[in-house]
Amino acid sequence: MNIPFHRPIIPASLDELYEDSIRDGWITTGPITKKFESKLQEIFESDNVIAVNSCTAALHIALASKNFGPNDKFIVPTYTFVSSVEVGEYLGMHPILIDSQKDGYNIDLNQVEDVLKKDNKIKAIIPVHFGGKTVQMDLIFDLANKYNLFVLEDAAHAFESKSKIGKVGNTNHAAAFSFYANKNITTGGEGGALSTNDCILAEKMRKLSLHGMSKDGYKRFQSNGKWAYDVSELGYKYNMTDISASFGLWQLRYFNNWLLRRIEIANEYNIGLDSIEGIICPTKKVSTDNAWHLYIIRINTNLWKTSRNELINKINQKGIGTSVHYIPVHMHSYYKKKYGFKPDSFPQSKTLSETVISLPLYPALKDKEVSYIVKTILGLWEKYKV
Repeated sequence: MNIPFHRPIIPASLDELYEDSIRDGWITTGPITKKFESKLQEIFESDNVIAVNSCTAALHIALASKNFGPNDKFIVPTYTFVSSVEVGEYLGMHPILIDSQKDGYNIDLNQVEDVLKKDNKIKAIIPVHFGGKTVQMDLIFDLANKYNLFVLEDAAHAFESKSKIGKVGNTNHAAAFSFYANKNITTGGEGGALSTNDCILAEKMRKLSLHGMSKDGYKRFQSNGKWAYDVSELGYKYNMTDISASFGLWQLRYFNNWLLRRIEIANEYNIGLDSIEGIICPTKKVSTDNAWHLYIIRINTNLWKTSRNELINKINQKGIGTSVHYIPVHMHSYYKKKYGFKPDSFPQSKTLSETVISLPLYPALKDKEVSYIVKTILGLWEKYKV
């Protein structure tokens, strides 16, 4: 059997994607992007959505819109993909990395206030909803109010997630989403969006996403459009195209059903793997408030006669694709060289990175494939348990 780590769902015919404006020749940012943004507003229960070409772009312009610069610092977990950190560095900001919590993958909030008390140059915090499980946003906003922080949620994994205080994306600060190829929905391989209830912030983020211009091409180039425009900000080229938005709109028809399927698969993994003493499943109960972008098992290396890396190879040899989320930011050579981080600087994140395996989790995964994955891991446990 050959089971890739991810398998996207696309329409049987690409003709299903394209609306009249595209067939008439308009393929960059235009009416389909606006329609896609409106649909996302409904899903996120927010007042404003700006569609862009990546989550990295979304994170970047959100920080840029707040006029942060080289004298400012921001808090961010080390256990994340590097884009969560580099976006602040684009502006000259200094990252303050925080370790993972003891019983999970999200940022350790117990460490955050200790850092805030000591440094008044910290202007923002970027909580990452790892794998779709939300950070405790009520506590984050309490800290934001107390220390005057801008909260930029990295919601790349959290398209359908809900925290204790509501839908991710319904925020007076900002949340950034990813529509990359393997995310819960995709806009054809690349894409992202920003969500906020702050209309002034939204206007600036939208302007920065397209060169700091006062109007986009669709408003300028139509037969009844006005050609004149003004550049009032130093902006970027981050806009989403109507081609990408069309792909996203098609995916949005099915996202609720796809979430239910991922929940179903996560439950099957829990039931099948819970009996393995050498594996820690991500949770005992599969919450419907979790977007379930990832299903990650942790290996108790003391109970296996093989290493985590060797176990990954053995699973791959059985035709099952896997991944590792993630190598912590502080363990990459750029950050070790620039900031002097050591692998043990953040011990919990280091341990996670050395013991986790991400299993396939996507709605196109068939029941027989899920069963095969479970049986394969059970078989390896019987063969290699101490």
